[in-house]
Amino acid sequence: MPQTVSDALLGTVTLEASPVIAGAFTTFSIRFTAGRVGIDDRGALRVAWRAQADLATPQLTDPAADNYVAVRCVSPNAVRPAVHFHPRGHRRPYICAISVAVDDAGLWPGDCIEFIFGERTGGSRGIRAPITVCRSFDFQIAVDAKGTQHFLELPGTVGFPVVAGPPVRIVPIAPSDAVTGQPVALRVRYEDAWGNPTAPAAVALDVRLVAAGDRVAEWHGRGAPVVRIEPVLLRQPGVVRLAVHDAVSGLGARTNPTLVHAHPPRERLWWGDLHGQSGESVGTNPSADYFRYARDLACADFTCHQANDFQVDDAFWARLQGEVEAINADGSFVCFHGWEWSGNTEVGGDRNVMFRDRPGPGDLVRSGHWLIDRRPYDPATDAATIDELYAKFRGRNDVMFVPHVGGRRAELRWFEPDLEPVVEVHSAHGTSEFFLEQALATGKMVGFIAGSDDHLGRPGATMANSDSFPVGGGLAAIWSPRLDRRGLWEGLKRRSCYGTSGPRLQVVTSIADAPMGADTRARGAVPIYASVHGTAPVVEVSVYRDGALAHRWTPGDQVRSAARSPSPRGSELAAGPAPEDEGGGPNAAAPPDARVLVAWTGNLRIARGRKLGWDGGVRVSGATIARADGVGFDHPEEGLTEVAAGHVRWRSETSGDYDGVLLSIRGGPDAALQFETPPATCRQTVGDLAAGPVFHPAAGAGSHVRFQRLPSDGPGLDTELAWTDPSPSPGVHAYHVRVLQLDGHMAWTSPTWVTVERA
Repeated sequence: MPQTVSDALLGTVTLEASPVIAGAFTTFSIRFTAGRVGIDDRGALRVAWRAQADLATPQLTDPAADNYVAVRCVSPNAVRPAVHFHPRGHRRPYICAISVAVDDAGLWPGDCIEFIFGERTGGSRGIRAPITVCRSFDFQIAVDAKGTQHFLELPGTVGFPVVAGPPVRIVPIAPSDAVTGQPVALRVRYEDAWGNPTAPAAVALDVRLVAAGDRVAEWHGRGAPVVRIEPVLLRQPGVVRLAVHDAVSGLGARTNPTLVHAHPPRERLWWGDLHGQSGESVGTNPSADYFRYARDLACADFTCHQANDFQVDDAFWARLQGEVEAINADGSFVCFHGWEWSGNTEVGGDRNVMFRDRPGPGDLVRSGHWLIDRRPYDPATDAATIDELYAKFRGRNDVMFVPHVGGRRAELRWFEPDLEPVVEVHSAHGTSEFFLEQALATGKMVGFIAGSDDHLGRPGATMANSDSFPVGGGLAAIWSPRLDRRGLWEGLKRRSCYGTSGPRLQVVTSIADAPMGADTRARGAVPIYASVHGTAPVVEVSVYRDGALAHRWTPGDQVRSAARSPSPRGSELAAGPAPEDEGGGPNAAAPPDARVLVAWTGNLRIARGRKLGWDGGVRVSGATIARADGVGFDHPEEGLTEVAAGHVRWRSETSGDYDGVLLSIRGGPDAALQFETPPATCRQTVGDLAAGPVFHPAAGAGSHVRFQRLPSDGPGLDTELAWTDPSPSPGVHAYHVRVLQLDGHMAWTSPTWVTVERA
């Protein structure tokens, strides 16, 4: 159905479009008709939209290629339109813009300019639609009728709804803790190719223990984006994973690990996303949808809304507080109040400001008013620098800041641990291990979490897009005896928390006999223990001392020592996961000579525009490639593009995360791999991987290529690390653990701080 906005002087805009499927190729048109004053020679017109929902980048030159946009002028006069696309061509939040400047003659009243997005007559498939579901993907129209470079916006916007595609996978979500014989709920989310929740027509779900195969639940009925199955009873203590299969769609997956206790535990592990924003600022969809998504679709235990302060007017702040209070419910879903202090990096950088309780008058302290009333700064209420923000809240125990790497990277030369107990290591902007290192370099006690900085309306389950947010969002894991604001708050304050790049893997550490986040002492050697229960095979568990690698465990260590670490749990661990989920695939019964993980990571820079392009491939000599499986690719526009006996090619970008390929290689000991991409060209002999992974440097920030040989029968989902740091220097040291899975996902534990005394 056509949508129209109009201004008598400036003109009228009509959009012709139907609802589109997220990420599908489509065609739609926007028609501008000049108003009473026309547009002068050297005037201009802009059609602008939000970048975050990721409409494909338009191109204006090749009618046969994807994402072609045709611009046509309908006028009896000799108008010569000059058309340009600029990714930052208009005013936030409608940043992306196609501009049409008229020359030689202006537009008379009634003259038209038509924009056909995805014009197909030249052979184009159309333009790739936005990848996230939204109520309306809107366009703002602005006119410079006088050629002054001052654009006036037409009132309102035109747009079309974006709907989810068909389900291509299920994501079953189980609680991280359960008690034998006490019922729990299992939730199963259906997702389309871009990670949007989507509802199948009908479902027939079968739920079984992975190890024993015993059925624990089933559910039949009408489909929904998230199906809740309860009661589910887990009767034996240990680490349990459930295999979920839908007989209607044929989709199947296994849950995250659940630790089943014989008796109620003192603390439980809760999962959430404390960082994101909605359409009222620079995100997608209304704030009320944001909160419901986190609770009902992401199945998070907690969340927080973090709009950029310079877009939060008083009315929105008041409404937001009401929404937070309405959805917060102790015991089922926790919602914190907050906003993002958005000072420039050069004066402190982004901090998420969170409140334990409902904020009081004067607690909204902005970095400025840039998009509220065009005042840069109100000295009575604002804090233009981080020092001013610290001064506003210093001494309060009900306020917390979380420095992070987003649009305006937090600068940690300013850091107050009393207000800033944790930093964010991962978000949809990328993995920021350099930020972790900077935090540790301050010498202050700090913990680690992850979040999403979601702008897509999907807090707690943010998938990557191909432009602004190149990786999926992370999650924060917090130990607390209860699910309420004060319990989670105390977990963060004592650093009893960790972050992951998205999955709900379980990591427990004991360092110098103290738990994660503790401040403890040791005499001489420091014993370190970590227990990991992954959502994918575990390929590395590493110990870092003061941000530097101190010890690395890989599954090859088990093979070389001919002994596996004993399981801390019961029989659930003994059988292990099914072969296809161990990374072996359907032909795991006849393993090839070598299974080699080739993975790459890095950033172009640590500021905005971090994506590092890795389009390229690997060639094998002295062997053949029997199988190649993509690892860690973040969205449908990345992945393997060509697989042959002698080579593999791919499309890939990283922002501190790992992408890669798992190769099954048949050949002799002299087999070699030639890796060829813009950031790195290197050669690796497979025989040289017997001693462990080998790393080659690459261009960029924190960039390298990783070659690692994996056991033919693993690696497994569960492992333990037990290592003693034999002789650390006297003084205070921060020990943390990093986990890397075969799917490229990672986890970072909060450090345990150990004061080492001489033995």
